[in-house]
Amino acid sequence: MRGKISEENVFYIVENINVAEIETTLWSMEWAIAELVNHPTVQQKIRDEISTVLKGKSVITQIPKETKVVVNAWWLANNPAWWNHPNEFRPEQFLEEDGGTEAAVAGGKVDFRYLPFGIGRRSCPEIILALPILGLVIAKLVSNFNMQAPPGEGKVDTSEKGGQFSLHFAKHSTVVFKLVAA
Repeated sequence: MRGKISEENVFYIVENINVAEIETTLWSMEWAIAELVNHPTVQQKIRDEISTVLKGKSVITQIPKETKVVVNAWWLANNPAWWNHPNEFRPEQFLEEDGGTEAAVAGGKVDFRYLPFGIGRRSCPEIILALPILGLVIAKLVSNFNMQAPPGEGKVDTSEKGGQFSLHFAKHSTVVFKLVAA
């Protein structure tokens, strides 16, 4: 059967595409929500910034040149030589830290301290969808809901276990979504 692709090979390829391109975005969303539940002050900071930027409008029509959207990837960027307080959940660290190794790639800059999608010819094609989708979904969730651990549970357990493409939660948790007062 050399040189031919069997039905089993096609199934395996499709399954790998599903895991590599779809589930990794889901896992990133899961981590972001867990960290936001465990850090309610960060939820409020995001909510305040969205309110300040949008000035009461629900849709923006212009995005400033060179605006960056960055997903929290602490497990990939926890080197204290590069980041101040890498074990703290501080999304603003991506905006305020200096000293990164940046290079122009495809018309944009890449911070080589933060490479969850790889780089070069074999980098993940999902980056063009994942980062904007994650940013929009998290912004919408934080704008409309206060995310909390269930009553009696202080925080979401973010203990890790390894996975094929990324880190997974060792134990899945429930998150309570309460509408933010209008």
